[in-house]
Amino acid sequence: MAKDNALYEDALNRGHSYLWDQQWTEAVKSFETAIGFAKEEPAPYAGLGDAYTGLERLQDALNNYKLAARYSRGNVIYLRKVAEIQELLGLESEAGKTYMALGEMALNRRQLNEAMDNWHRAVRLEPNLLRAHQRLASIYQRQGAVRSAIQEYLSIAHIFQLQKENEQALESCQMALQLDPRNSDILTAIELIKQGQPIFDSKEPVITSTTSVTGMLSRGTQGDWDDDKKEAETAAPVQDARRKAMEELAGGLFDEEEDSDINKLQRDHLISQALDFQRRGMANEAISCYEQAISSGEESTAAHFNLGLLYQDKLRFEDAIREFEISVNEHEYRLASSFALGEAYRGRGRIEKAIEYFINVLKIVDLKTVQHNQADRLIELYENLADSLVAQGERDQATAFANALVEFLSHKGWEDKVSQARQRLDSISDAGMMILGDVLTAGSEQVLESLYLSQEYTRRGMYNTAVEETYRAIQLSPDYLPAHVQLAEVLARQGRRGVAATKFTTIANTYQVRGDINSSIAAHERVVDLSPMEISTRARLIDLLKRHGQIDRSLEHYAALGETYDQLAQVDKARETYQEALKLTPRATDSLWRGRILRRIADIDMQRFDWSRALSAYKELRQLEPEDERTAITLVDLHYRVGQNNEAIRELDKYLIHLVRSGRGAKVIGILEDMVNQRPADANLVDRLSRLYLQQKRQTDAVDLLDKLGEAQLEAGHTKGAIKTIEKILKLNPDNIDSYQQLLKQLNQQL
Repeated sequence: MAKDNALYEDALNRGHSYLWDQQWTEAVKSFETAIGFAKEEPAPYAGLGDAYTGLERLQDALNNYKLAARYSRGNVIYLRKVAEIQELLGLESEAGKTYMALGEMALNRRQLNEAMDNWHRAVRLEPNLLRAHQRLASIYQRQGAVRSAIQEYLSIAHIFQLQKENEQALESCQMALQLDPRNSDILTAIELIKQGQPIFDSKEPVITSTTSVTGMLSRGTQGDWDDDKKEAETAAPVQDARRKAMEELAGGLFDEEEDSDINKLQRDHLISQALDFQRRGMANEAISCYEQAISSGEESTAAHFNLGLLYQDKLRFEDAIREFEISVNEHEYRLASSFALGEAYRGRGRIEKAIEYFINVLKIVDLKTVQHNQADRLIELYENLADSLVAQGERDQATAFANALVEFLSHKGWEDKVSQARQRLDSISDAGMMILGDVLTAGSEQVLESLYLSQEYTRRGMYNTAVEETYRAIQLSPDYLPAHVQLAEVLARQGRRGVAATKFTTIANTYQVRGDINSSIAAHERVVDLSPMEISTRARLIDLLKRHGQIDRSLEHYAALGETYDQLAQVDKARETYQEALKLTPRATDSLWRGRILRRIADIDMQRFDWSRALSAYKELRQLEPEDERTAITLVDLHYRVGQNNEAIRELDKYLIHLVRSGRGAKVIGILEDMVNQRPADANLVDRLSRLYLQQKRQTDAVDLLDKLGEAQLEAGHTKGAIKTIEKILKLNPDNIDSYQQLLKQLNQQL
């Protein structure tokens, strides 16, 4: 069947939605439908693999992952799935070969750490995989990791020995010997090969690069290998702090005191001994000296930190915690002490407490990589991460996070890794700020790589490719929400606004359950951006904002909701919405919100000719906005409309006086002229304008103005008012004074 893009994508999207909801059987049906439209597209086969994994049909999952890998021409994500399922099925040799291939692909992409991780997995599953050991040996040698390189060369020698190729086994040992000519393990291995004896005990497992050579050789020494392994497993920040502490303590031994202090001399002697024992690996003796020094009054943070490390090495975790809780209070030891506390609590099995300190480690490191104005949001994201990791039922996730953090910080050059990670996070953080914790919770660097590629494809308008790349990230880490956010954004850019809005709603609810309220709010806001008329979503968003104290943002959405009701001709609903918003305005940080909402209420009342309600709103607006001309004039007009003429004139006078006092008296005449034009029969308005004309020597204009007033009064039957107006005109000595006198006489006679 020819590929139909729309039907194919619809089936594919339904399949992924079913995966998200763990409806495995429905997902299988949708992906099989998608395959009917595109038999050589990898994505639906990968989806089937995920669905069959959920159904625990691992052989079917493996078959489909293999097809996905074939049609994608060896996509890393699909090959990794193949390896994982092979491992679960007990196909260890096949899984080892697949991981070997993954390592080669990572090497081609110059991702050395990922390549080595895959080769380590390969030799764990298939210990006699010669090529993997050769790769690891070569890289360790170039990196200067002598002991690890020697391990690999001896493993290679063992494999050659099993293959009855003793000459090549000896060559491998000679390559190891070039790295350490006096190494007793290598010399022993050479002798055993020459004697035709196996270099590993038959009862012991074959060596891998993560297992010590010692104990597998028939003869050898344990100490050096254990020390090297221990150093490799210590986080780089802790190693740096240990060196600093030892240098600080050594330097303190030479401080000169003005007075001869016998206690100081004794403490210095104990510290000197402790440092010597610590350098020589004599932990118990070092501990004893540090304990005596501290009991004698030694108060330095460095001493407490070093003693904590020694306690930790001896698995005395409670004692170590006590010392690190002292050293963590000093800035220079805070990072290392926080990490050490995390390790100690992890050693005690208190993973929740360990996570608290590990999160603090990342936060300390990450705060140095962001702008000052981003600090509050970054801290909040770490708090949310901590809450999610220690939530009930998430112990495995917390443990995985702790392991990933230890690995992340366990190499020299970790600062460069942090800097590179921040650059990558910033490049894919269009949908919101990301933290270093994302590197660890994503589950794989490939997840972030796929998100980066997805954004690049989106920028180029390659939306289908961007969607598929995002699905790859989701397949690798189904619970990693930034991947789902990216998918929703791509769908929105693609014009599929309804589907995107539904996706954002699911994301918002998930964030809310996880306690990340700001991210939930952001996702809800994307829903209303995509569907502005979606009243129920905006109402939920307003409620969420109110409950979490974000009053100004809730008022923004109240205003938008009121506009929506207005557009739907539901004016009563609009007014109710604004009234609800008005109750919140006293809690807003922006003092202008009350005026904005009141004006919207007043506008509705004006449109409905509800002058009394509008008058009430404008009275308050007048107090809030004393400089606003529109408010002042409208208030005067409303007083007239409800028959409160005296109040209207009083408000008008107050505003006109304010204009004069504030140096804007020139506006008074224009305002009065406009009002007289609207109400030419209002004697109070005409009186004020005519007096203003007279002040400006505009007698003719004043007479004309009063004349029009008199005519209006006569037409309205207000004879007494007309008589008073004519009397005012006569006082101005108009040109046709005789006519006015005659008219005045006639009116008096009528009365």
